[in-house]
Amino acid sequence: MHSCRVFILTDHPLFAEGMETLLRGQPGLEVVGTGGVAPEVFSRIREVLPDVVVVGASGEEQEALLSRLFLEFPGLKVVCLNLDDNRIRIYYHQMKVGRQVEDLVEAIRQPLEWGGPRPATMRIFAIVQGRYGQRIVENIRAFGPQGWTVESWRPPDLPALLDDPEQYLPLHVPPADLILALGERPAVAQLIPDIARRADARAVIAPVDHLAWLPEGLIRQLQERLRRLGVEAVFPRPFCSLTEDGYNLRHQRVAYSNPWISEFARHFGRPVFRIRCEDGVVKAIEVERDAACGCARFVAERLVGVPVSEAVHQAGLYHHHYPCLAGMTIERSLGDTLLHLSGQLMRQAVEVEVAPLLPRAAYLVPKGRSEAR
Repeated sequence: MHSCRVFILTDHPLFAEGMETLLRGQPGLEVVGTGGVAPEVFSRIREVLPDVVVVGASGEEQEALLSRLFLEFPGLKVVCLNLDDNRIRIYYHQMKVGRQVEDLVEAIRQPLEWGGPRPATMRIFAIVQGRYGQRIVENIRAFGPQGWTVESWRPPDLPALLDDPEQYLPLHVPPADLILALGERPAVAQLIPDIARRADARAVIAPVDHLAWLPEGLIRQLQERLRRLGVEAVFPRPFCSLTEDGYNLRHQRVAYSNPWISEFARHFGRPVFRIRCEDGVVKAIEVERDAACGCARFVAERLVGVPVSEAVHQAGLYHHHYPCLAGMTIERSLGDTLLHLSGQLMRQAVEVEVAPLLPRAAYLVPKGRSEAR
């Protein structure tokens, strides 16, 4: 697999050191050089021919660097980290904005052909068990794009272990591009490969909002079986960590490349808002990407009219009131509950938008750590 070649351009040694440490620990990324802001640095960039230049600067310095880079290297992808507010801006035919470490790594990995071919339609077959799955299906049906169709099936009562999964499969599995596995018992997950095969599916999303529903050993078995079928599968933990090219948090971050999963994640996954504020109050919110369960839309509706200074805190409270159905058991590998992590992702989505209007906090990108804890 081709590594993404990265050059770090900054006059701030601590930033350069932190970025190099972070990126060298990321699979598929190769740091090919670092340099300060000086005339000769552009010759070095031309020599190493990076895929992406990461700029650590702010204000007029950032604007000057961008202008010079685009003049010297037309079509180059540039990821800017503003050192004043820690906002991440990605420049390549369009601009995206982020704030946390996952955003930075995702920004660098994001393929250059943004706006390339995307599935115009999507056939989704959902395996539903309990209130958790039903709420997700209803939200996707209500707010998914017009070109999507969503069919669902609720499996019968299943034993803990399935000796013969065939006898529990539905009589008819419709053709589907994407399988959503929304079970609440490991036995349901054991049906996924056979259902994917019958549906001639291209991809599977099996979220892990409770580790008991889908243990890590079973995930490895499913990955291998689906790989043999030529079906890519992702297991976001929690579901609302899913983005267009990755999922999970911190050191567990996993990258993927599948147009069907990416298209789903454009609309449902890690929440993204566009917030308009006037006179210190939230005036309007557009939900650019909802959580699959609908929580982001629920939060957005209630934040209108809230003082900007209280928006991040209130987002966490409204997330709790939805309520989120993620697990409340502390995950040892993450040091927190999935419920708490889900709430932090919601608060961060609001913070990205309102932070420029708040008193400046000492936000620094830590080495190899995210704001989601």
